[in-house]
Amino acid sequence: MTASRIFIVEDEAILLCDLEDIVTHLGYDLAGSATSLDEAMDKLRDGQKPDIALLDLNLNGTPSDPIADYLIAANVPILFVSGYGRRGLAERFSACHVLQKPYDETKLANALGRLIAGEAP
Repeated sequence: MTASRIFIVEDEAILLCDLEDIVTHLGYDLAGSATSLDEAMDKLRDGQKPDIALLDLNLNGTPSDPIADYLIAANVPILFVSGYGRRGLAERFSACHVLQKPYDETKLANALGRLIAGEAP
């Protein structure tokens, strides 16, 4: 899989900026970003089709499950980025990759590399 366009959903503004900076520094293009469930769904329904999505599990107390369901139905691979790690993941998302917060650029690069290579989570 060649992945160049990444969509980011993160409710904490500073972490969102961090992710945007790291993703572009790693050579990927931003397909867009959102800080809430509604904003993300609006952007995705308006035709933004990323190659990969970085998705926080919890958006200000709201589970991001509907975004993940939408992305999976659209065949968009997801990298969950969460302080909960894999234990916060619903069973139906067990085939998705997870990056535990806190992370750094190297950990994010490695996680994206595994996802793009098609490795199992």
